[in-house]
Amino acid sequence: MDTKQILKVKKPSGEEVEAEILLCFELEKTGKKYILYTFNEIDANDMETIHAAILNENEKGYQLDKIPDDEWKEVKEVMREIIRNEE
Repeated sequence: MDTKQILKVKKPSGEEVEAEILLCFELEKTGKKYILYTFNEIDANDMETIHAAILNENEKGYQLDKIPDDEWKEVKEVMREIIRNEE
């Protein structure tokens, strides 16, 4: 049984692609919801590329917004914690 959760992402070109949702979480400090997802791309270091965004709900469903620089530190810490727990 496949338990992967899929997210459809519309790229700036208008193309719609599927991404696998890795994690959704809310940071108490910001009160915002965030999403980590992947297109299963592998980088030059043979590591899977993970994308992160703010997850906002609106009348059309969900919208992914860029994470401001001042919030990145908190989001990266969550990502590091996930990596530490997988090792």
